[in-house]
Amino acid sequence: MNTIFYKLGGAITILFLVVLLPLGFVMLEIFHNYNHTHLKEETEEMASQYAIMLAASNRLDIDLLVDAMAAETVREIIVFDQTKKVIETSGIESFTPNKNMSGTEEIGSYVNPENNERYFYVGKPVSDESIGSVYVFSPSNLMSSSATRVQNALLLSGLGALLLAIGFTFIFSRKLTNPLHLMEKAAKKLARGDLEAKVPVTTKDELGFLARSMNDLARELKRYQDSRREFFSNVSHEFRTPLSYIQGYSHALKNGLHQNEDQRQQFIHVIHDEANRMNRLIDDLFELSRMEEERFPLELELVHLGYIAQKAVRKVRPSAGEKAITLVTEIEEDIPDIVGDSFRLEQIFMNLLQNAVRYTEHGSVRVKVLEENGKVKGMVSDTGSGIASKELPYIFERFYRVEKSRARDFGGTGLGLAIVKQLTELQYGTIDVESRHGKGTTFTLCFPEAREGDE
Repeated sequence: MNTIFYKLGGAITILFLVVLLPLGFVMLEIFHNYNHTHLKEETEEMASQYAIMLAASNRLDIDLLVDAMAAETVREIIVFDQTKKVIETSGIESFTPNKNMSGTEEIGSYVNPENNERYFYVGKPVSDESIGSVYVFSPSNLMSSSATRVQNALLLSGLGALLLAIGFTFIFSRKLTNPLHLMEKAAKKLARGDLEAKVPVTTKDELGFLARSMNDLARELKRYQDSRREFFSNVSHEFRTPLSYIQGYSHALKNGLHQNEDQRQQFIHVIHDEANRMNRLIDDLFELSRMEEERFPLELELVHLGYIAQKAVRKVRPSAGEKAITLVTEIEEDIPDIVGDSFRLEQIFMNLLQNAVRYTEHGSVRVKVLEENGKVKGMVSDTGSGIASKELPYIFERFYRVEKSRARDFGGTGLGLAIVKQLTELQYGTIDVESRHGKGTTFTLCFPEAREGDE
């Protein structure tokens, strides 16, 4: 099964073996070298002691001494005279010493032809007129039993460590892959449309961060789905109302249900207004969609925000005069330029001013442009009915209306403030709103001051 669990477990196990096997081999080599050195040192020590003992003994006691020494150890002993003839041996018969040794020790290895047993030997000269030298033979396998025990201990330790590593790998891999399995299940649920699926966050590491990110993604998808449903619901509702008017009044005209020419013209006027309203709604939707998809062209240049505001005020002044609303402008001198699209900036002010006039029954609408801390601010204030604090977070959403029926009577599409926000942010600005219910509303635009080199 090609899963992360088996891949990770196999990788850790192989890594452990790659470390353990060379380490075990090195330890065995070290122990073998130690045994060989120890065997050599022991043989040399025994040969030196026997040489001293033989030098102090009587020639007649050599055989008894050799037999006694051979009985006490598994080693073999040969005593030679000055002419390299065997005086006494504990068992090895065919060994011939080095003829050139005189006054120095002889070290080497020897294979007994009688039983093919390998020996390590050391020969020492004896300071006696009748005895020339003594040779001590140590079987090469003398340390094999201890080496075997150490080797078995190492193998058992390695096997135990390997089993422990496999167990640790199993637990660690399960702990690591379980969150991934949960994420996989959650991802499949999300793919099937179950946006309520959640991944439990149990750690604070990268896996926990990934789980939180998936939960955030699920929430964003849920919000997007809800927003899309609400959008289509709002669009269908917004189109249904003018279509109902158009369908009803066109049916009346078709069937001659008007009483006179004045009523006929009134029906035609309603149809015309509702058709224009649908056209404005389509234009606003198309424009807003292009903004959100960042496919909205802007002709950026250095513009004077005060001039833009005055231009928008002049266009709105007639409609304000019809309602006896006072338009007041306060524009500071020497306002620095900003980088923006003059047509779209005017569209922003027109939307805000038209809303202010539309929802103000009496009083005034005030426009201020000023410079503050390297920012150019434009403020549109009115003395209208205001907006309740609980409604403020939603007023920039598409189709959101504080007073839905009243706003529709005034001919709004519910997209004006959403367009204003998008246009402001596309031109590196921000928009904030302050309002008190029954006291009025203030929208504040803030744009960065143009710097040298901006165009």
